[in-house]
Amino acid sequence: MLTDAIERNQLENVRRLYEASFPKSEKKPFAFILQKQKEGFFDILAIEDDQGVFCGLAIMMLAGGLALLDYLAIDPDCQGGGIGSRTLAELGERYGKERIVVEIESTAGDGDCAEGEPDGEGAQRLRRKAFYLRNGMVPMDYLVDLFGVEMEVLTFGSALTFEQYYAIYREVLPKQMAGKIRLQP
Repeated sequence: MLTDAIERNQLENVRRLYEASFPKSEKKPFAFILQKQKEGFFDILAIEDDQGVFCGLAIMMLAGGLALLDYLAIDPDCQGGGIGSRTLAELGERYGKERIVVEIESTAGDGDCAEGEPDGEGAQRLRRKAFYLRNGMVPMDYLVDLFGVEMEVLTFGSALTFEQYYAIYREVLPKQMAGKIRLQP
């Protein structure tokens, strides 16, 4: 179940999982997210199980009529029970499936090099992509350089041009930050 993380304990749970789940190169300062939430550009959502226990987070960036699933993390103790899939379904109901956009680290070449990477990072990226594909998302036919990290863009099947995708960032981020997002050749 998705709830707006507005209570102090929910925000602290979200912050703690956020800090633990994402590489430094992919994290925005949490204070920035909180400020942009006040401006209406972010929804910070707590994911709870059927008993109301905190199990994860979803942070949505809202702009240009789109809802970018900027961050999704399920607590390791809650993984494997379908909470991630239920969360995607609830996000589809809340924002409209045709509006949801997801970014994942590129999987190009991961089938060949996953074993040689530390901690199986390539295998983890492949599992993440498979999760989104199983849940009905499809990759767009372009890659982006997102602050130096090659990313794939996925939607629930709605065609999305790079320009439409980039407009989200152009509207929300400071100009110098948005300028660091590029279409990969």
